[in-house]
Amino acid sequence: MIRKIESSPLQFMRKLLILFLLSSWSLQAQDKSGITGKPDTSFANYSAWRSLLKEDPTVRLTDFQSSKSKVQSSVYKVIGKRKLAVDEYAISTSRVLPALVFFHGGGWRTGHRSQHIPLAKALADRGYRVFLVEYRLSTEALYPAAMLDAQAALQWVDKRKNVGEIYVAGYSAGGQMAALLGSVQDENTYGKGVKLAGVIDIDGILAFIHSESGEGDDSKRTSAATYYFGYNKKDGEAIWKEGSALSHVTKGDPPVLFLNSGVDRMHAGRTDFMNKMAGFGIHTEYYTFEKAPHTFVLMNHWFNQVVDRMDRFMKKRLVVGTEFKTIQSAVDSARPGQEIFIKNGHYREKVFIDSLKHHLSFTGESREGVVIQESIARDIWRCSNPDDYGAGVLNIKGHDLSFTNLTVINEYGFTATKDVTIPCLNEAGKETNTTVQKYALPREKGEKEGEKIVRVDGHQFAVRTMPGATRLSFEHCTLQSGGGDTMSPWDVNTGMYYLNDCLIEGGVDLYCPRGYALAENCTFVCHNTSAAIWHDGLGDQNAKTVLKNCRFMGDLGYKLGRYHREAQFYLFNCSFDKNMADAPIYQSGDRVLNWGHRVYYSGSHRDGGDYTWHKNNTSLKAADFTFKSVFGDKWKK
Repeated sequence: MIRKIESSPLQFMRKLLILFLLSSWSLQAQDKSGITGKPDTSFANYSAWRSLLKEDPTVRLTDFQSSKSKVQSSVYKVIGKRKLAVDEYAISTSRVLPALVFFHGGGWRTGHRSQHIPLAKALADRGYRVFLVEYRLSTEALYPAAMLDAQAALQWVDKRKNVGEIYVAGYSAGGQMAALLGSVQDENTYGKGVKLAGVIDIDGILAFIHSESGEGDDSKRTSAATYYFGYNKKDGEAIWKEGSALSHVTKGDPPVLFLNSGVDRMHAGRTDFMNKMAGFGIHTEYYTFEKAPHTFVLMNHWFNQVVDRMDRFMKKRLVVGTEFKTIQSAVDSARPGQEIFIKNGHYREKVFIDSLKHHLSFTGESREGVVIQESIARDIWRCSNPDDYGAGVLNIKGHDLSFTNLTVINEYGFTATKDVTIPCLNEAGKETNTTVQKYALPREKGEKEGEKIVRVDGHQFAVRTMPGATRLSFEHCTLQSGGGDTMSPWDVNTGMYYLNDCLIEGGVDLYCPRGYALAENCTFVCHNTSAAIWHDGLGDQNAKTVLKNCRFMGDLGYKLGRYHREAQFYLFNCSFDKNMADAPIYQSGDRVLNWGHRVYYSGSHRDGGDYTWHKNNTSLKAADFTFKSVFGDKWKK
């Protein structure tokens, strides 16, 4: 769906700005002396290759050949007698395939779509429909003609029945156009917007007027941008900025991949652009081919790497175990909407999923075959770091993530043989005297200022989420540690967590969600006598942890659960082994709570006989607690 904001104040102001700019331009007519009506052929693959031979006699033009892809040419736009063509490269199939709409380079004045036939064939062979687009150059029409053509090409592609998600890309001037297109689809600047899945900018600038830009120097000859706009930099400042992607970054923009040469001026404004995108939580990434010439995309030496990186960015599935050697490297490359598929293997690594990583799915080849394992004691980590980001095996700041068919093990408590005392000179090793000491940890008995006693069964996160990490689901997963807080999804204000058919094993508070949580068909294995489950609902009076059809097992005398803060528990049709102690879920500590003791049971039973405290005490049924009723409209699956 296209985000419609025509009636918003922002859209209204943008329309006023465009009208103002148009009226301003009309006061001083565009300089049309550069319009010759004849194609400029000065930039071609052969001439680009010849210019590189002096520096590297071994360089060769790309010679990719394909026996699978076919080409079909069409007319997508007619202006008077002028017909604009688009060439579609694809394998012979009527299936819906992702599309790449590509714009050639040449300073908006020269070049031809045929220069990128090898790239189109290579990507077509990998399962894309690639459209090489002809647009009016500045020898026949000035800005915004080329952008109006580019938008029309997008609209034409979008109407095709066999096209899936759409990406735009381009090289040099075409890269600049692609980046601009990606930034204006929610503004309808050059025509009705089209939903884009992503943008690939190959050595195209992001801002014409920028300290890094080389455009606009007309001292020796008229620059390409001056020809393109019909104004020099001074007289046409407004239009030069209007034609820059950096001027249009908004929260509705698609992810962007930058592929750059070693020529810095060809990515002018990239850092500022990426910083703006990061502010909106939008994924961007870049790769620089160090020492590569600007025409690297046309040359054989860099061609395969370019194709691989474009394919990796556009494909839905990133495969760990073949394409990526580590899970972290796949995470670093992933963009929203992609799946990280993890082949069977033992991955000894700590994984960080930061706040810019969202709407990703992590899928293991098999639950038993994919093992992510590390040895981490929270107390050791915190004595060298300011917070818990890194204290777990899976460390999560991102949102809207799903995990399926994985085993995650924090092995510290399984391999440590005894408690140890370590120096702890930061705040984590101090007594908690004031609320300002946000990161101070609870003191162990016998602990002194400036040290920590690291217990074998202390806090050991298999999963530790940070504030902002919400709408997380775990299905068919095994999460284990030899200590407490194995599964710790901790966002008390906005946290929403769903678990299905998971096994969670650990010590005290082995499952301890904050906010809203729903666990179905899960097994909890408890190795302590304090508590198996815990909840913190302080952020919202309606927050709750719901457990349906879950099984509890553990060491002799383990207690079911506890809470320190405001909490709300619902257990429906759960079963407890005979080792569970005759002890109800209880409040730990003496904090005064406003919302009372809220623990509810229905249809839950213990092997060998029930205790009185878990008898039915609510008229609500398991069927009343669905995914939708627990999470509401804030999370739709």
